[in-house]
Amino acid sequence: MTEPSVAASLGEVRAGLAEVSEHLGTAYRCARTAQQRLVEAVGVVCVLDRAHHDQLVSPELLRAGHELTRALELISGGADSVAAIAARL
Repeated sequence: MTEPSVAASLGEVRAGLAEVSEHLGTAYRCARTAQQRLVEAVGVVCVLDRAHHDQLVSPELLRAGHELTRALELISGGADSVAAIAARL
């Protein structure tokens, strides 16, 4: 059995990093869209909240917004790390 060449192995690693980078980009776009839609939903519920005697905006809904913001930061950090690794190869 022949050993794979270093160039071929590096090529596979680069291809893998490119794929991961693409997936992270997709994840970021999806999370960003979710965040935008959540902001819109909270806005609508806040309008309804003013005319309702009970509080309609739940703490969980607000927490979801904070979690999406954190997720975007983590995805962005991951993408930066992958790009840095790819640049060093």
